[in-house]
Amino acid sequence: MKDLKDQLSEIKNNKDVKNESIKNDEQSAQMVKQAIKDDQALSAVARDIQVTVKDGTVTLDGEVATEQQLNLATNTATAVAVDDKVKNRIEVTHNK
Repeated sequence: MKDLKDQLSEIKNNKDVKNESIKNDEQSAQMVKQAIKDDQALSAVARDIQVTVKDGTVTLDGEVATEQQLNLATNTATAVAVDDKVKNRIEVTHNK
């Protein structure tokens, strides 16, 4: 049976892992946002693309004008994402 000191140490370590994961998610989100912004073909719509990262999975939300922009945003995020996990929820608005 673990003593209280060991239990507290384990809780602290789990908390540190979670905090590190949050930092990594925030860093990943910033890297993906910057990569989208830096891409000349996406720079005009970059502000319309929201990037979130949770547990290493990148999620893209928003609207773009063309299928090409959608694909480029997905490819850019996949290239930057640590684990290549990207959920694309971007909508193409040229049909609306």
